[in-house]
Amino acid sequence: MKKYSISELPFNLIPKVEKYFNIFYSPLSDMEIECFQAGETIISSNSSITKFRFMIEGKAKIILIHEDGKQSIVHFLKSEEYLGELTFLDIEKDHKEVIAIADSIFISIDMDVAKINLSNNSKFLFSLNQFIGKKMIARTNFNSKNQNYDLRNRLAAYILFAQDNNIYRKKHTETAEYLGVSYRHLLHTFKEFIDKKIVIKEGKNYLIDIEALKLLSLDIQIV
Repeated sequence: MKKYSISELPFNLIPKVEKYFNIFYSPLSDMEIECFQAGETIISSNSSITKFRFMIEGKAKIILIHEDGKQSIVHFLKSEEYLGELTFLDIEKDHKEVIAIADSIFISIDMDVAKINLSNNSKFLFSLNQFIGKKMIARTNFNSKNQNYDLRNRLAAYILFAQDNNIYRKKHTETAEYLGVSYRHLLHTFKEFIDKKIVIKEGKNYLIDIEALKLLSLDIQIV
């Protein structure tokens, strides 16, 4: 992970960051820019959440670690989403692990600073309420489609989201659990994609046909 203050921001990051400078309605001196590579841990399940973040670019998976050691993906983080909003609101109880699945950039501020400066900021709280409301609607829509759409459509949407530079490399066990299907059913559908050359095995990874997956994914949005 690389970290920059606003004053030392590399030239190539300035256009990506500048339109979000006011996302926390907080002085620029309080903010940092964090850059994670794909595969890096953003938050460990063994650590407390000390930063309130806003993703301006990238993708990450949020994983719940169960008491028996099993893991479940509970959300996929995308650009223009907050990370740590439930901790900011003193709602989050279970610590989760957050791992980048593509190179990711965040604007972040210290959680204690956020609670002091933003808890009574009506403009920020209104925008945060809108974000949480939209997130709830997206989750409801996804759950509805997850029950009613064919697996090939849902799998296509999942691969499109989880790919990085046209390469798909996710574990089938993880995918099956997230989509709520049996491992056997997933493998059968994935083999259909291979037979139709929608995905092409290359070593441990898969090259994907973006256009074919877009046609199959319909209007499903992964959340």
